[in-house]
Amino acid sequence: MSLHMIENVTIPDDFNLPKRITKQEQLEDDKLFDKALALIKEKNALLIAHYYTSPTMQRLCEAAGGAIGDSLEMARIGRDSDKDLILIAGVRFMGETAKILSLNKTVIMPNLKAECSLDLCCSVEDLKRAKSENKDATVVAYANTSAEVKAQADWIVTSSLAVELGKYLTKQKQP
Repeated sequence: MSLHMIENVTIPDDFNLPKRITKQEQLEDDKLFDKALALIKEKNALLIAHYYTSPTMQRLCEAAGGAIGDSLEMARIGRDSDKDLILIAGVRFMGETAKILSLNKTVIMPNLKAECSLDLCCSVEDLKRAKSENKDATVVAYANTSAEVKAQADWIVTSSLAVELGKYLTKQKQP
């Protein structure tokens, strides 16, 4: 495979732009959209989508009266909703976090194998091993990790709280 340089952008030879969808494909997409929207309304569900989902998913979310947000905001919206059925359009840890905050609600994810690279950076096995080797350490986990990792942590933070918690723990002299 050879590469071509265009103004410092590397493009592989086998790169193809996405094809335009045909009118028939658009009609099929529209039918699926309408069917999904009707089902969400029929089940009185709340659809919550992450900012990274497709424009079509975000449009469906808005049409269904749902919400679009970041991972923690998605979980909070589900928790604060009066709906008992929450549909999460995002990666696995987002659905897990939504369920943690909404134990009495049904949380459904279309694909439990949808992963996030941030989540995959910390396996629960590696964390358990590190904890066993550093028994006095305080474990701080990022919010964008699996429920298994969160369960092993002493603290769970978002990026906006990490520095503040680090300063707090330093003052408390926690290792």
